[in-house]
Amino acid sequence: MKKTLKYVAILAVFGVVLVGCKSFTKGYSTSPYGATSAPAPQLFTGAEGSFDEFMEGFPAQISCIWAQSVTGTDRQYLGYYNYQTSAQDYANDWATAYTNVLYNLKLTEQEAAAVGQKNLEGAAKILEGIQMGTITALWGDVPYSQADEPNVTTTPKFDPQATVYNEVQATLDSGIALLSSNKAKLQADIFSSAGDPNIWLAAAYTAKARYEMQAARGDHYSPADLNNVITWAKQGIIATDGSQDMKFLHTNGVYNGDMNLWYSFGNYDRQGYVGASKSFAIPMMEAYGYGNEMNYYFDTTAAPVDLNYNTGAFGAKASFPIFGASETNLLIAEAYARLGGAANLASALTYLNDAITYNNNAFGDSTAAYATANPAVATQSAMLQTIFNEEYMALFPQVEEFNFVRRVDYQIIYGTNVKLTPTNGTKFPQRFFYPTNEITSNPNTPPQGAADLYKPTSVNSVADPMLSQ
Repeated sequence: MKKTLKYVAILAVFGVVLVGCKSFTKGYSTSPYGATSAPAPQLFTGAEGSFDEFMEGFPAQISCIWAQSVTGTDRQYLGYYNYQTSAQDYANDWATAYTNVLYNLKLTEQEAAAVGQKNLEGAAKILEGIQMGTITALWGDVPYSQADEPNVTTTPKFDPQATVYNEVQATLDSGIALLSSNKAKLQADIFSSAGDPNIWLAAAYTAKARYEMQAARGDHYSPADLNNVITWAKQGIIATDGSQDMKFLHTNGVYNGDMNLWYSFGNYDRQGYVGASKSFAIPMMEAYGYGNEMNYYFDTTAAPVDLNYNTGAFGAKASFPIFGASETNLLIAEAYARLGGAANLASALTYLNDAITYNNNAFGDSTAAYATANPAVATQSAMLQTIFNEEYMALFPQVEEFNFVRRVDYQIIYGTNVKLTPTNGTKFPQRFFYPTNEITSNPNTPPQGAADLYKPTSVNSVADPMLSQ
């Protein structure tokens, strides 16, 4: 994990350039010609661009393939659909996550602190927490405590996953404190938040709720954890009109510029590699009456059915979600439902219906709110299943969809027992592999992360008694 490069700083100076091909970062992480410093705002926007490359690129594609919301249809992507993957597949994204995102965020924090820009330092820490929460969710045990110390060690230790989640919470808390102390608009921000400190603070609280819920499985979803989720999420991105949502913008849709990465991949870089012919999400959305939402994501008029590359979610100029209010409301609903009891189930129903309201506002559907007597929400188990199903649909097409389905043991079931089943064999994928170059160069790399695709990460290895086995 050599972090000698700060190339994203150069990238930011000349404008953030994003492309769909995942080989974009290959070779840059060892360049001797990278800039050694840059102003904090440029470092920050460069880190944001690489963050989007990670969240919208290959990790999102394979996450959605394994969650079965999209279909791998050709070459290696057909292999991914059948769970054929190797450590080499993750080298570029591991480098992007650490060298181009985390390291540049650390530089941003240093530069911002040096000139007293607490608001920018705080936002950088918030984005760092979001990034590292995603990394540990995907890989399990990962470097964090030593990951930003290239002058100390190039073979950092791998912190246990539960420890990383604790560190993520501390980082988010630090970011919240810094930004709250100086809520001036950020000088640089290429997300839809446009530098609004209130949106960044809301994103931080949604992130705290998300990663607390992930870590909570390892604690058997203790009441303390679930109440933390509720408390933090209520301060998060929750507005049902979508006004707080955080997205990555693709204003011009220029290839090798700011084009939506799914559009770039599906129309320029790897045509026909990813489709939707076997998407589990399409019939599920049809069953729920989410016609406009379904049509926003999918072109069901195509033969075979494809992603909507025209006016929908995967258009050249389409924004890509980072945090939406649907996720936040559903996290609250799930936490209340897991706590159980009449009052908590009533609260769960309220927030579930808020997520329905958000969907109707966002997509123009007219789905009715759930009534208390509806069999889909009349019991604790039925309520949880309905919430799981809504979360599955709400998190498409993000990396988080894969993190979510693993957390609930892929228990997505609707209608008359229509459920997710493995596309190959009898087991579902449970992790990303550590890349080959990390395995060969860092003796601290845990062996399980490159040996068994079906071995859950440590927090997901704890049985959830509320899920059917």
